[in-house]
Amino acid sequence: MASTISRRASMIAANKSVSLKKYIDGLRKKQQDDEDYAKWDITQPLPKLPVPDLKLSLEKYLRCVKPIVTAEAYKNTEQIINEFSKPDGLGPKLQEILIKIAEENDNWAYDWWMNEMYLSNKQPLPINSNPGMIFPKEYFPDEDAQLRFTARLISGIMDYKCVIDQKELPIDRCTCREKGQPLCMEQYYRLFSSYRIPGVDKDKLVNSTTNLALEPEHVIVLSRNQMFVLDVIVNFTRLSDDQLYHQLKRIKRQSEDDENTTSAFANLGYLTSMPRDEWARARSELIRESTNRDCIDMIERCIFIVCLDKEVKQSSNKENRNDDEIKSKKISSNVFSNSTNCNENSINGYFNGNDINPISSSMTLTAFQMLHGCSSENNSGNRWFDKTMQFIISEDGVCGLNYEHSPAEGIVVIELSEHLFRYMEEKRKQKLYRMPSICELPTPRKLRWKIIDTISKWIEKAKTDFDQRIEDLDFCLLKYSKFGRDFPKKVKMSPDSFVQLAMQLAYYKLYNRLVSTYESSSTRRFRHGRVENIRANSCEALSWVKSMDYNSGFTKNQKFNLFQKAVQYQTDLMIDSILGKGMDCHLMALKQIAIENGFDLPELFTDKSFDVSNHFSLSTSQIPTTMEGSFMCYGPVVPDGYGCSYNPKPNYIIFAISSFKSCSSTSTKLFAESLEKSLNEMYDLCIEFAS
Repeated sequence: MASTISRRASMIAANKSVSLKKYIDGLRKKQQDDEDYAKWDITQPLPKLPVPDLKLSLEKYLRCVKPIVTAEAYKNTEQIINEFSKPDGLGPKLQEILIKIAEENDNWAYDWWMNEMYLSNKQPLPINSNPGMIFPKEYFPDEDAQLRFTARLISGIMDYKCVIDQKELPIDRCTCREKGQPLCMEQYYRLFSSYRIPGVDKDKLVNSTTNLALEPEHVIVLSRNQMFVLDVIVNFTRLSDDQLYHQLKRIKRQSEDDENTTSAFANLGYLTSMPRDEWARARSELIRESTNRDCIDMIERCIFIVCLDKEVKQSSNKENRNDDEIKSKKISSNVFSNSTNCNENSINGYFNGNDINPISSSMTLTAFQMLHGCSSENNSGNRWFDKTMQFIISEDGVCGLNYEHSPAEGIVVIELSEHLFRYMEEKRKQKLYRMPSICELPTPRKLRWKIIDTISKWIEKAKTDFDQRIEDLDFCLLKYSKFGRDFPKKVKMSPDSFVQLAMQLAYYKLYNRLVSTYESSSTRRFRHGRVENIRANSCEALSWVKSMDYNSGFTKNQKFNLFQKAVQYQTDLMIDSILGKGMDCHLMALKQIAIENGFDLPELFTDKSFDVSNHFSLSTSQIPTTMEGSFMCYGPVVPDGYGCSYNPKPNYIIFAISSFKSCSSTSTKLFAESLEKSLNEMYDLCIEFAS
């Protein structure tokens, strides 16, 4: 065993790419030359996540509840909070227990948050949980180009994995509020070592062993809905780009030869699109056979998954609702009143307004391909959604990934992807040594399942249900080009707060009310930090959006003053969240402590207002990318809600907006139009009054 570990350690050292070392050293030097970075001692452990003050958290809770519930409900909630927070009440007792837990653990919120946010959620992973990320489109004149790019991608990922495994990746730093402060890197270490196992009651997130002798040496390649084991390390030696290319070509040929035959052993991936408890039951049935247990084991232990997709000819949900369907929606029509900028055309899932540049339908199709594979007629069966990282490379040059969300946040996946592509480009420009012939390499092993009738029925049901959910997704991309993130900065406002308030105004224009809004904020300044919630549905936001109504009677100057107050409150809330003073994780912890310690569940958590406040009809996040044409997208988190990711560039903003067609009270097209109008009005207001 010792000699095996020694040989593997030597292999890792030998396989470290000279070009990658040069690239990483360049990143490290750039940090060392930055005065803000240099003042921080990165050898010191990160601070623990602080426990917020109970009184302040309860005050924040009341402030976010007040704009979204009735006056009567709010009064009742206020009384409940007063009782809960009394010196002899249950609140201080639970707070004391939490403080003790925080002293004994690196991060008091992590496990509770992981269970509530992901592992206890029974919803299917695709659309509902797994985001899709779109990479810049590649040009593949033929199949060889697709496979050679895939080989370079696999090789680049393996180079990067060596750096991650050795924890030599330069530490990420804060770019604002204590600029240069080191950030927790634990999420990177899970990207290529994690797997989510479905459970009837709760899923389980497992990490592969760190024992060098047992490290996985293969990736799983999906082609034509079939799965193959591609060994990337053979006899302690990494395969070269050429060797990977030839192995991929073998896989592609066999999958094409076996397609639609009894030798296909295809379509097992549909099972991972099921509700988690249903997939757990199907999995238990599946692994009764030792052959299937071996197949599942190979998938669970692989480093990552590569999906070689067919070119998409059409998408199941390629068109949004027609005008008659939209008019039947139960949505206020006042979004169109006094509007000169609304455009009635919505074609193939993208919106083209006066101040929105048309994003081609092919980009929307690309988003669908990364989110769900487009349909069973296309690539939806060419996935395995439980694996953390799935890299998708289509015959027509469409590329991206789908990732299982529980191990890491989107910004970490983006950072890794962008570093990877920059490194691949630098590596491509260099003349590299070609490895010897691949004639001695064994043909990649195909996963051959033993499928009984029960499993066949599960697969068919999963396939049908998945197609229905794909059809139900109402999605569009907006490229708002009147301004980008530079304009709010110019008028001395936070770009993120500016966009968040635009979404509040857009929603209010449609529904004459605000709703509970989720925006993730990173807490990576702290040990094992993940996210906290920034709630944009504030009292200040409500006062401002009401003033923006055409018949409100407010002067433009009054509207601008209210807007400034709303922006400031939103910005203060954002700062509190990233500094560990958020409300949501705190209340979640108090609830779990009550349950785990045998207390009667406090009325705070059975109150209707608590349910309303945690029903996120707007699920949002800022997901900035630097690669041109790259963005991330996801679906709504509740049946009657919207998902809205946004990528603010200097001079434009990309929005990826989603809802469900089956909901009678939502329309992605109308929300997009309302958002456009809101941004225009905010621009005009700021131009007139901002100094």
